[in-house]
Amino acid sequence: MWIRYLIIAIFSGILLSLASGLYYLVKDKGTTKRTVKALSFRISLSLGLFLLLMALIGLGVIRPHGLYPQRHPVTQPHDTR
Repeated sequence: MWIRYLIIAIFSGILLSLASGLYYLVKDKGTTKRTVKALSFRISLSLGLFLLLMALIGLGVIRPHGLYPQRHPVTQPHDTR
């Protein structure tokens, strides 16, 4: 259960970093490097979240599923000649 909260916290950090990058872009009008720092931080958080998810899937801690996990795959009809 704690993994869900960790993923949500990292995703929230990504969104906050994106919002701060937009704020600095509008406020500073390109005179400082705060926009670049905020967006670089967002990229590193996104990459870290991706790697964390891949590691958790590889270790079997979480299991990916599709949009409809209850549905069974459609079987191919047998050739009846």
